[in-house]
Amino acid sequence: MRIPVILCGLGLGVGLVAGACAPGGSQDTEPGTSEGDDTESCTPGLEGCVCGEDASCEPGLLCASNTCIPHDAVTSSGTTPPMATTMEDTGDTGTPTETGGHSTGMTETGDSECDPAMGVTNPACSDPAKPYCGAGGVCVACSAIACGDVSGDTPVCDEASGLCVQCNASDDAACGGTTPLCDVAASACTGCTGDAQCIGSACQQETGACFGAVLFVDRGADCASANGTNDLPYCEIGEAAAKLTAEPTAILVKPSPMPYTQQVQIAAGRTVAIVRNGNGIARIEVSGTDAVQVSDGATLRLSAMQISKGEVTKGMFCTGARVTLDQTQVIDRKGLGIEAIDCELTLRQSRVWLNLGGGIKVNGGKLRLENSFVVTNGGSFTAISGIVISNGATIDALYSTIADNDGKAGVEDSIDCTNAGIVALRNTIVFGQSAASSVDCAGATATTSVIDSAMLTGEGNVTLPGLDPAWFVGPETGNFSIKAGAPFEDVAIWLTGDPARDYDGDARPGRDGAKDYAGADRPK
Repeated sequence: MRIPVILCGLGLGVGLVAGACAPGGSQDTEPGTSEGDDTESCTPGLEGCVCGEDASCEPGLLCASNTCIPHDAVTSSGTTPPMATTMEDTGDTGTPTETGGHSTGMTETGDSECDPAMGVTNPACSDPAKPYCGAGGVCVACSAIACGDVSGDTPVCDEASGLCVQCNASDDAACGGTTPLCDVAASACTGCTGDAQCIGSACQQETGACFGAVLFVDRGADCASANGTNDLPYCEIGEAAAKLTAEPTAILVKPSPMPYTQQVQIAAGRTVAIVRNGNGIARIEVSGTDAVQVSDGATLRLSAMQISKGEVTKGMFCTGARVTLDQTQVIDRKGLGIEAIDCELTLRQSRVWLNLGGGIKVNGGKLRLENSFVVTNGGSFTAISGIVISNGATIDALYSTIADNDGKAGVEDSIDCTNAGIVALRNTIVFGQSAASSVDCAGATATTSVIDSAMLTGEGNVTLPGLDPAWFVGPETGNFSIKAGAPFEDVAIWLTGDPARDYDGDARPGRDGAKDYAGADRPK
């Protein structure tokens, strides 16, 4: 048990025990101290005196800079001294433990809301708008702290909520990699979904990242000094494709009145997006060979491009690759539109039209159609009609229009299968030259679609005997968008996860279970 001893303190600007140093006042002395010594002494552990052993002070005092001061002096000043501890008079000396970088283990006293030594965030701060422990042990909003000290993942202060967040409209420095954009509403970094979100580049949709490497192409550029930069673009898409490295790359193509006439070869293992850069038409017109070739293991996305004209060759040929056509046309070629061998081929908001050698031939692999047209391909003497698949190939068609295609005798007009995998159509329009010649595909199903063939089985379909050109806006020019009043309304059913917009960008219902128009494009 301590024996209270009160001696004069050091003048530290804090109140001393009343009467402790008054002239002539009585003072207790420590053992071994002579009364009347010229040198005044101060008992360690008392207010205004040096701290005792193990930084101890009398109850109600804190040890700060090796001096015992009242706890109130700390809280009223708004600052926490570099070393401030107390020890309750428990009858023993106690064993200090580490708190923050200081030796405690003793009980904190006073009116602090929280302990900064426990970190910037603190469970004692219950107000969700003030979750951080600031100076003086006061719970504060993010504006009173450095958010980067909370976490490198949330370096930005959102003053409206008081919280540290990843980003806001004026600061997205923390966003990058596969989350390069700031979702301002969520104050969080997110991946890209469209090319327009990546200024000066394009979106790598498989990862959500914007392409880091970019090559530029302009048909009217100075070809002699071209190096693929924005100032000195290549003259041909094929030339840019030949420069691809292992790094994923965007090729930005300027529309031009003149077509791009060099074959585009995407080498094995390359990842590239070829994207129209500006308004107008960017055409690839290659004669004598396939316009676009994609090799094993490559990933190619064509966006807002057109493959057209050419001799009796293919518009696109891929083997073992992953190919996506976004808002792209493969039209008016004398040969086959697309041939895919063991490829993952996806068409979104795209059109395959008027290719005399047929529309799409798939040998193995997968074909996905979404908001797309396969119309008026082939002819009465061609071995490929609209879509011909074999060797386990699958078709997944959603909100698409397969109509007015033709094939020679024995080749069905719309879909012709040999040893096919799963063929499933939903919210789709299917019409051949006649109901009898439209589909030959064992096991194929259609759901909530408008069809002409009884071979397609499934629920919610409307079966009509044949196509009426009056249902469409301009079938003679390849425009198979449907007119209002055509028998396609309230047949399709929009489900969660279906595309939010149609072929030309008009909104679909967006409500699970809502009725909709079948086919690639809703009427205006």
